[in-house]
Amino acid sequence: MTRAPRWLTTQQAADLLGVKPETIYAYVSRGMLTRHPGADRRSSRFDRTEVERLAARARRGGRAGALEVIIDTEITLLDPEGALYYRGHDATILARTRRFEDVAELLWGGQGRSSRSSGRSWVPPPHAVELARRAQDVLPDEAGPVQRMRVAVAALATADPLRHDRRPESVTATARALIAGVVESLPERTPPQGETIAHRLWARLADRPPRRGELRALDAALILLADHELAASTFAARIAASVWADPYLVALTGLAAGGGVLHAGSAAAVESLLREATERGPAAIPQLVDERLRLGDRLPGFGHAIYTGRDPRADTLLDLVRRAGRRSAVDACVTELVSTIGRHGGPAPNVDLALGALAVKAGLLPGSAEAIFLLARMAGVVAHALEEYPHPLRFRSRALYTGVRPEHP
Repeated sequence: MTRAPRWLTTQQAADLLGVKPETIYAYVSRGMLTRHPGADRRSSRFDRTEVERLAARARRGGRAGALEVIIDTEITLLDPEGALYYRGHDATILARTRRFEDVAELLWGGQGRSSRSSGRSWVPPPHAVELARRAQDVLPDEAGPVQRMRVAVAALATADPLRHDRRPESVTATARALIAGVVESLPERTPPQGETIAHRLWARLADRPPRRGELRALDAALILLADHELAASTFAARIAASVWADPYLVALTGLAAGGGVLHAGSAAAVESLLREATERGPAAIPQLVDERLRLGDRLPGFGHAIYTGRDPRADTLLDLVRRAGRRSAVDACVTELVSTIGRHGGPAPNVDLALGALAVKAGLLPGSAEAIFLLARMAGVVAHALEEYPHPLRFRSRALYTGVRPEHP
Protein backbone atom coordinates (compact mmCIF):
# COMPACT_ATOMS: atom_id res chain seq x y z
CA MET A 1 0.00 0.00 0.00
CA THR A 2 1.42 3.39 -1.03
CA ARG A 3 1.90 5.79 1.86
CA ALA A 4 0.27 9.20 1.40
CA PRO A 5 2.80 12.00 0.81
CA ARG A 6 3.83 13.88 3.93
CA TRP A 7 3.71 17.40 2.43
CA LEU A 8 0.61 19.19 1.13
CA THR A 9 0.37 22.29 -1.02
CA THR A 10 -1.76 25.19 0.19
CA GLN A 11 -4.61 24.10 -2.08
CA GLN A 12 -4.40 20.48 -0.93
CA ALA A 13 -4.47 21.58 2.71
CA ALA A 14 -7.46 23.80 1.99
CA ASP A 15 -9.27 20.95 0.24
CA LEU A 16 -8.63 18.60 3.16
CA LEU A 17 -9.98 21.16 5.63
CA GLY A 18 -12.83 22.29 3.38
CA VAL A 19 -11.81 25.94 3.46
CA LYS A 20 -10.44 28.55 1.07
CA PRO A 21 -6.66 28.89 0.60
CA GLU A 22 -6.84 32.32 2.23
CA THR A 23 -8.16 30.67 5.38
CA ILE A 24 -5.09 28.46 5.56
CA TYR A 25 -2.91 31.54 6.05
CA ALA A 26 -5.29 32.82 8.69
CA TYR A 27 -4.75 29.51 10.52
CA VAL A 28 -1.00 30.05 10.20
CA SER A 29 -1.22 33.54 11.72
CA ARG A 30 -3.21 32.16 14.66
CA GLY A 31 -0.68 29.41 15.30
CA MET A 32 -3.12 26.66 14.30
CA LEU A 33 -0.96 25.49 11.38
CA THR A 34 2.75 25.68 10.64
CA ARG A 35 3.88 26.94 7.23
CA HIS A 36 6.99 25.31 5.79
CA PRO A 37 8.79 26.80 2.75
CA GLY A 38 8.52 24.79 -0.46
CA ALA A 39 11.43 23.59 -2.58
CA ASP A 40 11.58 26.95 -4.37
CA ARG A 41 11.61 28.78 -0.98
CA ARG A 42 8.68 30.94 -2.13
CA SER A 43 5.75 28.54 -2.11
CA SER A 44 4.24 27.02 1.02
CA ARG A 45 3.75 23.46 2.13
CA PHE A 46 2.05 21.92 5.16
CA ASP A 47 2.59 18.74 7.15
CA ARG A 48 -0.22 16.29 6.39
CA THR A 49 -0.29 15.05 10.01
CA GLU A 50 -0.84 18.57 11.38
CA VAL A 51 -3.54 19.33 8.79
CA GLU A 52 -5.34 16.05 9.47
CA ARG A 53 -5.35 16.72 13.20
CA LEU A 54 -6.89 20.14 12.64
CA ALA A 55 -9.48 18.54 10.36
CA ALA A 56 -10.28 15.92 13.01
CA ARG A 57 -10.69 18.64 15.61
CA ALA A 58 -13.13 20.48 13.34
CA ARG A 59 -15.14 17.28 12.84
CA ARG A 60 -15.39 16.83 16.61
CA GLY A 61 -16.94 20.27 16.95
CA GLY A 62 -14.12 22.68 17.76
CA ARG A 63 -14.44 23.93 21.31
CA ALA A 64 -17.10 21.37 22.12
CA GLY A 65 -14.62 18.62 21.25
CA ALA A 66 -11.12 17.89 22.45
CA LEU A 67 -8.75 20.74 23.16
CA GLU A 68 -5.61 20.48 21.05
CA VAL A 69 -2.33 22.19 21.86
CA ILE A 70 0.43 22.28 19.25
CA ILE A 71 4.01 22.53 20.50
CA ASP A 72 7.13 22.48 18.35
CA THR A 73 9.31 19.52 19.29
CA GLU A 74 12.38 17.75 17.95
CA ILE A 75 11.85 14.66 20.10
CA THR A 76 9.15 12.41 18.63
CA LEU A 77 7.29 12.17 15.35
CA LEU A 78 4.03 10.23 15.49
CA ASP A 79 2.54 9.26 12.13
CA PRO A 80 -1.16 8.37 12.61
CA GLU A 81 -0.94 5.93 9.71
CA GLY A 82 1.24 3.69 11.84
CA ALA A 83 4.79 4.85 12.52
CA LEU A 84 6.75 6.28 15.45
CA TYR A 85 10.15 7.96 15.31
CA TYR A 86 12.50 9.18 18.04
CA ARG A 87 14.65 12.03 16.66
CA GLY A 88 14.30 10.54 13.19
CA HIS A 89 14.95 6.92 14.24
CA ASP A 90 12.20 4.31 13.80
CA ALA A 91 11.21 3.34 17.35
CA THR A 92 10.30 -0.21 16.31
CA ILE A 93 13.81 -0.79 14.97
CA LEU A 94 15.34 0.71 18.10
CA ALA A 95 13.19 -1.66 20.16
CA ARG A 96 14.70 -4.68 18.44
CA THR A 97 18.31 -3.53 18.37
CA ARG A 98 19.10 -1.18 21.24
CA ARG A 99 18.84 -0.91 24.99
CA PHE A 100 16.56 1.39 26.93
CA GLU A 101 19.52 3.40 28.23
CA ASP A 102 20.72 4.10 24.69
CA VAL A 103 17.30 5.29 23.60
CA ALA A 104 16.88 7.47 26.68
CA GLU A 105 20.18 9.17 25.83
CA LEU A 106 18.93 9.66 22.26
CA LEU A 107 15.71 11.27 23.51
CA TRP A 108 17.73 13.58 25.73
CA GLY A 109 19.63 14.89 22.75
CA GLY A 110 22.60 12.52 22.64
CA GLN A 111 23.63 10.10 19.92
CA GLY A 112 22.10 7.06 21.59
CA ARG A 113 25.36 5.25 22.26
CA SER A 114 26.93 7.37 24.97
CA SER A 115 29.53 5.58 27.05
CA ARG A 116 27.69 6.87 30.08
CA SER A 117 24.61 4.90 29.03
CA SER A 118 26.25 1.52 29.55
CA GLY A 119 25.35 -0.72 32.46
CA ARG A 120 26.37 0.52 35.86
CA SER A 121 27.12 4.04 34.62
CA TRP A 122 23.46 4.62 35.51
CA VAL A 123 24.34 4.48 39.19
CA PRO A 124 22.13 6.11 41.84
CA PRO A 125 23.76 7.34 45.06
CA PRO A 126 23.54 4.47 47.59
CA HIS A 127 22.33 6.74 50.39
CA ALA A 128 19.50 8.03 48.17
CA VAL A 129 18.38 4.48 47.31
CA GLU A 130 18.43 3.53 50.98
CA LEU A 131 16.31 6.59 51.81
CA ALA A 132 13.80 5.64 49.08
CA ARG A 133 13.60 2.10 50.45
CA ARG A 134 12.98 3.33 53.99
CA ALA A 135 10.27 5.68 52.72
CA GLN A 136 8.46 2.68 51.28
CA ASP A 137 8.46 0.91 54.65
CA VAL A 138 5.33 2.84 55.64
CA LEU A 139 3.39 1.32 52.73
CA PRO A 140 1.30 -1.81 53.28
CA ASP A 141 2.79 -5.09 52.05
CA GLU A 142 0.23 -5.29 49.25
CA ALA A 143 1.30 -1.92 47.78
CA GLY A 144 2.01 -2.36 44.08
CA PRO A 145 5.13 -1.28 42.19
CA VAL A 146 3.56 1.94 40.88
CA GLN A 147 2.65 3.13 44.39
CA ARG A 148 6.20 2.38 45.48
CA MET A 149 7.65 4.22 42.49
CA ARG A 150 5.79 7.43 43.38
CA VAL A 151 7.08 7.33 46.94
CA ALA A 152 10.58 6.55 45.70
CA VAL A 153 10.70 9.57 43.37
CA ALA A 154 9.71 11.93 46.19
CA ALA A 155 12.27 10.42 48.54
CA LEU A 156 15.09 10.46 45.98
CA ALA A 157 14.50 14.17 45.40
CA THR A 158 15.24 15.02 49.04
CA ALA A 159 18.68 13.44 48.75
CA ASP A 160 19.74 15.45 45.68
CA PRO A 161 21.13 18.93 46.46
CA LEU A 162 21.59 19.61 42.72
CA ARG A 163 18.01 18.91 41.68
CA HIS A 164 17.37 22.57 40.83
CA ASP A 165 20.30 22.75 38.38
CA ARG A 166 18.58 23.02 34.99
CA ARG A 167 21.68 22.85 32.80
CA PRO A 168 21.09 20.04 30.27
CA GLU A 169 24.11 18.01 31.40
CA SER A 170 22.94 18.23 35.01
CA VAL A 171 19.33 17.31 34.15
CA THR A 172 20.40 14.22 32.20
CA ALA A 173 22.72 13.13 35.02
CA THR A 174 19.82 13.56 37.43
CA ALA A 175 17.55 11.55 35.13
CA ARG A 176 19.97 8.60 34.99
CA ALA A 177 20.21 8.49 38.77
CA LEU A 178 16.45 8.99 39.15
CA ILE A 179 15.39 6.14 36.87
CA ALA A 180 18.03 3.76 38.23
CA GLY A 181 17.24 4.81 41.79
CA VAL A 182 13.53 4.14 41.38
CA VAL A 183 14.28 0.64 40.08
CA GLU A 184 16.84 -0.23 42.75
CA SER A 185 14.62 1.00 45.57
CA LEU A 186 11.94 -1.56 44.69
CA PRO A 187 12.08 -4.83 46.66
CA GLU A 188 14.38 -7.33 44.96
CA ARG A 189 12.67 -10.64 44.16
CA THR A 190 15.52 -12.43 42.40
CA PRO A 191 19.22 -11.62 41.87
CA PRO A 192 19.81 -9.43 38.76
CA GLN A 193 21.45 -11.30 35.88
CA GLY A 194 23.07 -8.15 34.49
CA GLU A 195 23.57 -4.43 35.03
CA THR A 196 21.20 -2.78 32.53
CA ILE A 197 17.96 -1.16 33.61
CA ALA A 198 16.04 -4.08 32.06
CA HIS A 199 18.07 -6.60 34.07
CA ARG A 200 17.57 -4.67 37.31
CA LEU A 201 13.87 -4.10 36.69
CA TRP A 202 13.27 -7.77 35.87
CA ALA A 203 14.80 -8.69 39.25
CA ARG A 204 12.16 -6.49 40.95
CA LEU A 205 9.15 -7.79 39.00
CA ALA A 206 9.87 -11.51 38.55
CA ASP A 207 10.56 -14.42 40.91
CA ARG A 208 12.92 -16.17 38.48
CA PRO A 209 15.69 -15.32 36.00
CA PRO A 210 14.54 -14.36 32.49
CA ARG A 211 14.17 -17.03 29.82
CA ARG A 212 15.26 -16.72 26.21
CA GLY A 213 13.91 -13.54 24.64
CA GLU A 214 12.14 -12.26 27.75
CA LEU A 215 14.71 -9.61 28.59
CA ARG A 216 14.71 -8.43 24.96
CA ALA A 217 10.92 -8.07 25.17
CA LEU A 218 11.16 -6.10 28.42
CA ASP A 219 13.82 -3.79 27.00
CA ALA A 220 11.70 -3.32 23.87
CA ALA A 221 8.66 -2.43 25.97
CA LEU A 222 10.66 0.23 27.82
CA ILE A 223 11.88 1.66 24.52
CA LEU A 224 8.50 1.67 22.77
CA LEU A 225 6.82 3.38 25.73
CA ALA A 226 9.58 5.91 26.44
CA ASP A 227 7.73 8.67 24.59
CA HIS A 228 4.61 9.18 22.49
CA GLU A 229 4.72 12.80 21.45
CA LEU A 230 2.35 15.00 23.52
CA ALA A 231 0.35 12.45 25.50
CA ALA A 232 -1.57 13.72 28.54
CA SER A 233 1.17 12.81 31.01
CA THR A 234 3.80 14.45 28.81
CA PHE A 235 1.81 17.65 28.43
CA ALA A 236 1.28 17.79 32.19
CA ALA A 237 5.02 17.29 32.71
CA ARG A 238 5.82 20.07 30.22
CA ILE A 239 3.56 22.45 32.13
CA ALA A 240 5.46 21.57 35.32
CA ALA A 241 8.77 22.15 33.53
CA SER A 242 7.54 25.51 32.22
CA VAL A 243 7.35 26.78 35.81
CA TRP A 244 10.83 25.35 36.41
CA ALA A 245 9.83 22.40 38.53
CA ASP A 246 12.88 20.19 39.12
CA PRO A 247 13.19 16.88 37.22
CA TYR A 248 11.83 14.89 40.17
CA LEU A 249 8.66 16.99 40.28
CA VAL A 250 8.38 16.74 36.50
CA ALA A 251 8.60 12.95 36.81
CA LEU A 252 6.01 12.93 39.60
CA THR A 253 3.67 15.02 37.46
CA GLY A 254 4.03 12.49 34.67
CA LEU A 255 3.44 9.62 37.11
CA ALA A 256 0.28 11.29 38.43
CA ALA A 257 -1.28 12.01 35.05
CA GLY A 258 -0.06 8.74 33.59
CA GLY A 259 -1.73 6.76 36.35
CA GLY A 260 -5.22 7.54 35.08
CA VAL A 261 -7.30 4.56 33.93
CA LEU A 262 -7.44 6.07 30.44
CA HIS A 263 -3.65 6.29 30.24
CA ALA A 264 -1.07 3.85 31.66
CA GLY A 265 -3.74 2.55 34.02
CA SER A 266 -5.27 0.84 31.00
CA ALA A 267 -2.35 -1.60 31.04
CA ALA A 268 -3.50 -2.84 34.45
CA ALA A 269 -6.97 -3.48 33.00
CA VAL A 270 -5.38 -5.53 30.21
CA GLU A 271 -3.49 -7.58 32.78
CA SER A 272 -6.77 -8.38 34.54
CA LEU A 273 -8.48 -9.29 31.26
CA LEU A 274 -5.66 -11.60 30.17
CA ARG A 275 -5.42 -13.32 33.54
CA GLU A 276 -9.13 -14.09 33.36
CA ALA A 277 -8.82 -15.21 29.74
CA THR A 278 -5.91 -17.51 30.57
CA GLU A 279 -7.83 -19.12 33.43
CA ARG A 280 -10.83 -19.78 31.21
CA GLY A 281 -8.82 -20.82 28.15
CA PRO A 282 -8.81 -19.75 24.49
CA ALA A 283 -12.10 -21.52 23.72
CA ALA A 284 -13.90 -19.22 26.19
CA ILE A 285 -12.61 -15.99 24.61
CA PRO A 286 -15.71 -15.32 22.44
CA GLN A 287 -17.94 -15.75 25.49
CA LEU A 288 -15.68 -13.49 27.56
CA VAL A 289 -15.84 -10.79 24.90
CA ASP A 290 -19.61 -11.16 24.66
CA GLU A 291 -20.00 -10.79 28.42
CA ARG A 292 -17.87 -7.64 28.49
CA LEU A 293 -19.69 -6.02 25.55
CA ARG A 294 -23.14 -6.97 26.86
CA LEU A 295 -22.41 -5.21 30.15
CA GLY A 296 -21.15 -2.15 28.30
CA ASP A 297 -17.61 -2.68 29.53
CA ARG A 298 -14.66 -1.25 27.65
CA LEU A 299 -12.32 -3.82 26.12
CA PRO A 300 -8.86 -2.52 27.05
CA GLY A 301 -5.96 -3.13 24.73
CA PHE A 302 -7.74 -2.32 21.46
CA GLY A 303 -8.07 0.84 19.38
CA HIS A 304 -6.18 4.09 19.68
CA ALA A 305 -7.21 7.74 19.73
CA ILE A 306 -4.37 8.82 17.43
CA TYR A 307 -3.49 5.98 15.08
CA THR A 308 -5.75 5.65 12.07
CA GLY A 309 -3.69 2.64 11.03
CA ARG A 310 -2.19 0.03 13.34
CA ASP A 311 -0.26 0.85 16.49
CA PRO A 312 3.30 -0.04 15.42
CA ARG A 313 4.36 -0.50 19.03
CA ALA A 314 1.77 -3.24 19.51
CA ASP A 315 2.81 -5.22 16.46
CA THR A 316 6.49 -5.08 17.40
CA LEU A 317 6.04 -5.96 21.07
CA LEU A 318 3.47 -8.71 20.45
CA ASP A 319 5.92 -10.35 18.06
CA LEU A 320 8.72 -10.22 20.63
CA VAL A 321 6.45 -11.56 23.38
CA ARG A 322 5.41 -14.47 21.15
CA ARG A 323 9.08 -15.30 20.56
CA ALA A 324 10.00 -15.00 24.24
CA GLY A 325 10.21 -18.21 26.22
CA ARG A 326 8.01 -21.18 25.39
CA ARG A 327 4.65 -20.83 23.69
CA SER A 328 2.02 -20.65 26.41
CA ALA A 329 -1.70 -20.40 27.03
CA VAL A 330 -1.27 -16.61 27.13
CA ASP A 331 -0.07 -16.61 23.51
CA ALA A 332 -3.08 -18.67 22.46
CA CYS A 333 -5.48 -16.39 24.33
CA VAL A 334 -3.98 -13.24 22.82
CA THR A 335 -4.25 -14.72 19.32
CA GLU A 336 -7.88 -15.69 19.87
CA LEU A 337 -8.71 -12.34 21.47
CA VAL A 338 -7.26 -10.39 18.52
CA SER A 339 -9.13 -12.66 16.09
CA THR A 340 -12.44 -12.30 17.92
CA ILE A 341 -12.26 -8.50 18.29
CA GLY A 342 -11.24 -8.07 14.67
CA ARG A 343 -13.86 -10.44 13.25
CA HIS A 344 -16.21 -7.66 12.11
CA GLY A 345 -13.60 -5.02 11.40
CA GLY A 346 -13.08 -4.24 15.07
CA PRO A 347 -10.20 -2.14 16.38
CA ALA A 348 -6.62 -3.37 16.11
CA PRO A 349 -4.59 -4.14 19.24
CA ASN A 350 -2.68 -1.32 20.89
CA VAL A 351 0.51 -1.36 22.92
CA ASP A 352 -1.39 -1.94 26.18
CA LEU A 353 -2.41 -5.41 24.98
CA ALA A 354 1.20 -6.26 24.16
CA LEU A 355 2.42 -4.92 27.49
CA GLY A 356 -0.21 -6.90 29.38
CA ALA A 357 0.71 -10.02 27.41
CA LEU A 358 4.35 -9.60 28.42
CA ALA A 359 3.47 -9.19 32.10
CA VAL A 360 1.07 -12.15 32.25
CA LYS A 361 3.10 -14.55 30.09
CA ALA A 362 6.28 -13.85 32.06
CA GLY A 363 4.44 -14.21 35.37
CA LEU A 364 5.49 -10.76 36.54
CA LEU A 365 4.22 -9.18 39.73
CA PRO A 366 0.61 -7.88 39.39
CA GLY A 367 0.72 -4.24 38.35
CA SER A 368 3.96 -4.72 36.41
CA ALA A 369 2.52 -3.60 33.07
CA GLU A 370 1.62 -0.17 34.41
CA ALA A 371 4.95 0.06 36.23
CA ILE A 372 6.91 -0.70 33.04
CA PHE A 373 4.87 1.91 31.16
CA LEU A 374 5.42 4.66 33.71
CA LEU A 375 9.09 3.93 34.34
CA ALA A 376 9.73 4.05 30.59
CA ARG A 377 7.84 7.32 30.22
CA MET A 378 10.14 8.99 32.76
CA ALA A 379 12.76 9.11 30.01
CA GLY A 380 10.32 10.88 27.72
CA VAL A 381 9.09 13.45 30.22
CA VAL A 382 12.69 14.39 31.05
CA ALA A 383 13.34 14.89 27.33
CA HIS A 384 10.33 17.20 27.15
CA ALA A 385 11.46 19.02 30.31
CA LEU A 386 14.82 19.67 28.66
CA GLU A 387 12.99 21.13 25.68
CA GLU A 388 10.63 23.16 27.87
CA TYR A 389 13.03 24.70 30.42
CA PRO A 390 14.18 27.45 27.99
CA HIS A 391 10.54 28.64 27.66
CA PRO A 392 9.45 29.57 31.21
CA LEU A 393 5.81 30.37 31.93
CA ARG A 394 4.63 30.06 28.34
CA PHE A 395 1.50 28.09 29.29
CA ARG A 396 -1.19 30.46 30.51
CA SER A 397 -4.51 29.35 29.11
CA ARG A 398 -7.65 31.37 29.59
CA ALA A 399 -11.05 29.98 30.51
CA LEU A 400 -14.39 30.99 29.03
CA TYR A 401 -16.62 31.58 32.06
CA THR A 402 -20.09 30.06 31.61
CA GLY A 403 -21.34 30.26 35.20
CA VAL A 404 -23.73 32.63 36.96
CA ARG A 405 -23.06 36.22 36.02
CA PRO A 406 -21.92 38.37 38.98
CA GLU A 407 -24.38 40.87 40.36
CA HIS A 408 -23.35 44.52 40.24
CA PRO A 409 -24.70 46.97 42.80
